[in-house]
Amino acid sequence: MNLRNEIDKQANLWIIKQNEGFTQEEQKEFARWLENAHYKQAFEENKRLIDECLKLDEDFIKELDNEVLNETTKINFFAKSKYLIASIVIACITAIGGFEIDKYFIPTFSQDYLSTNEKILNIALPDNSIIDLDKKSQLKIRYYQTKRVIELQEGNAFFSVAKEKQKPFLVQTKDTLIEVLGTKFEVITFNNKTRINVLEGLVQVSYLDTFRTKTLVQLKRAESLVITNLGDVLSQNKIDVTEVASWKRDIIQFNKTTLKDATAMFERYSNDTIEFDNQGVANLKISGKFSTLHFDSFLDAIALIYPVNVKKEGDKVKIVRK
Repeated sequence: MNLRNEIDKQANLWIIKQNEGFTQEEQKEFARWLENAHYKQAFEENKRLIDECLKLDEDFIKELDNEVLNETTKINFFAKSKYLIASIVIACITAIGGFEIDKYFIPTFSQDYLSTNEKILNIALPDNSIIDLDKKSQLKIRYYQTKRVIELQEGNAFFSVAKEKQKPFLVQTKDTLIEVLGTKFEVITFNNKTRINVLEGLVQVSYLDTFRTKTLVQLKRAESLVITNLGDVLSQNKIDVTEVASWKRDIIQFNKTTLKDATAMFERYSNDTIEFDNQGVANLKISGKFSTLHFDSFLDAIALIYPVNVKKEGDKVKIVRK
């Protein structure tokens, strides 16, 4: 048995798992595995090569697949380093230790959604899960044989997840990963931050760095978390569950939210962009409920509460200290 071959095979399996996001147990096992410097080097090299292979044209992959299958009895591809790229493609196309590409890389269901000036409500998924998508929001849905993966690229979404114990439901925003088995929760992305509000059940929030997934916290009903794209937890507190996904009722609520974050969230409901003349004004905090349909009322409230002027020119709004 060639030790290097076995290390390469294990590295490829970890790459496959990482592609979809680790479960809690997988991330612990992977972290322990990476403590070996030789394993870490093999992982980095193979990941780089697999990333290149996955960019190949689909027809070329199929052609290569047929050629490889015809030659596997004649050539031991893992035995020679010059066949490393081919071996990685084999790992992605045929089986390595019983694992197949269909199980990890090819979705059984995929769909993309992009909302503009209208919400998209009651998006029904194959497992009876439901997603509500706010205005100016975008997500990608990918279901695999082993996991359900949602990438919220922008905006707000509310998830009602059907329980499926053997197939975790994963939501990713930038480098934040949310893992659930069955629950209802809201995810909001704004100003390089992610907010998670839980209505029912339990969710696990993790930060994804280059080589490992760092579990941060588990949230239960009526709990909220705000995390930056760098993995820094800004706040964790209790919330009123009636406020979760209030945007579905055209209401947005702030609780000691900075004007910078509040206006960033409100921009989703207007065609205006908002600027501040200095950081001090941007860091002022606001609380209260506002209608997403009346942006001007929100601006008027800011002018009444704080010693600032709101200057509007076309689709640009500037908030300046008096």
